[in-house]
Amino acid sequence: MIIRSTAIPLSIHPYSSTSSIVHWLTRHHGKISTVLKGSMRPKSPFLGEFELFSTSELLFFMKHTNSLFTGKECSMLTRRSAFRTDWRAMQTASYLSALIDRTTPDDGHHPELFAFYEDLLDQCMEYGASSEFLIWAELQFCHHHGHAPHLATCVICDAKKELCFCAAQGGTVCRACAKQKTLATLPCPPDVLAILQAWKNAANPAPVVKTALNGSQRTALHSIAGTFMHYQFSLQSEFRNATMEAI
Repeated sequence: MIIRSTAIPLSIHPYSSTSSIVHWLTRHHGKISTVLKGSMRPKSPFLGEFELFSTSELLFFMKHTNSLFTGKECSMLTRRSAFRTDWRAMQTASYLSALIDRTTPDDGHHPELFAFYEDLLDQCMEYGASSEFLIWAELQFCHHHGHAPHLATCVICDAKKELCFCAAQGGTVCRACAKQKTLATLPCPPDVLAILQAWKNAANPAPVVKTALNGSQRTALHSIAGTFMHYQFSLQSEFRNATMEAI
């Protein structure tokens, strides 16, 4: 069966001296893998028609008895060239792409995820060099997957005071409940909690990246976001930490 779909490469790997294996997120067929035969040859018709973080139209041969499909044609639709010159934004885009790749099952129908990923990449071109953007993007990613952190009250008793953050409980807990249940928590002062709530509810990152943060606020925000992402999605912290250091 020949399929045509809009697609974004999540990762690209050499298959031979002349061919590549590309893992894609497609608009209507979820995450797929294709071999692009001859894509590394100097006169290949694939050259310049696909690259990381860019949107292409992909024509591929789907065979349900094989998880590695054969790419037939590829045509560039949206080339996000900003990532070629802004290496900090590119590092953030790499992290977000890895996040999508590692949390998305093969196949399936994910048009909403595709649209979400495209929008993140477009926003990342402008704001991706900011560490505040990365936390905003993580919060949006959690919301999209139904794992948005609960930040208004204690998730156990609904108390509104003396709150700290507990990744295992999915959000904030009061000190009394944390002590009673022996929960591992992170400090979440009222000012940090207010920032997290504002960023969680922000429809776009423009006001987020303008937030004036002091050192302790920045440290607390990155610690909370990193711990939550690690707990919810079983992500290795090294890659996220490297991204934060780069930007």
